Amino acid sequence: MNNFRKKVAIILLASGFGKRFGKNKLLEEFHGRPLFTFAAELAVNSPADIKVIVTQYNEVETLVKTQYPSLLTVRNSWPEEGISRSIRLGLETVLWNEEGEKYEGCCFMVCDQPFFKKESMEHLFQKFYEFPDCISVCSSGAREGNPVIFPKCLFKELLLLKGDRGGKKIIKKYPKLVRRVEVSEEELYDMDNQIDKINMEKT
Repeated sequence: MNNFRKKVAIILLASGFGKRFGKNKLLEEFHGRPLFTFAAELAVNSPADIKVIVTQYNEVETLVKTQYPSLLTVRNSWPEEGISRSIRLGLETVLWNEEGEKYEGCCFMVCDQPFFKKESMEHLFQKFYEFPDCISVCSSGAREGNPVIFPKCLFKELLLLKGDRGGKKIIKKYPKLVRRVEVSEEELYDMDNQIDKINMEKT
């Protein structure tokens, strides 16, 4: 059987309030473009069979429709419920697709890691194709981060997440399922606050 035929979805999580940043960081200009577009570009060029972005922002939705039409936009009208709602909305969109039952994995990606590379995304997918019943996680040394691909056997648990608890809870629950993909330390840098932005702009 050719493992490369396994269907994988990618879901961009773009509904956060950016409280630590002080405003909507997704639209913050970084190296001449909105921050979230780095993740959007990686997603549309990834090996994923369906590409989804979940957002609460009209501006993000408008930019996606004009610049990244292959990304399916899902509106999160209750972002105050936390990241679990974005995960649920995105995964339900994939599973309700006419070929939803055929998806063997789902990649979740945040939108504030502008240094993450296309090559690392490809390596992540290759790792999942090799171990389709495991959790493929990007890591640098002892640090684990995003993106992450979860196998079909864990979809139900992802749908049951509550509040601002994301996939890390499931990763910690099943350490024996984790398959790590080594990336550079810089690729896992995320822009949580204004100091992060200043430091990252120097990189």
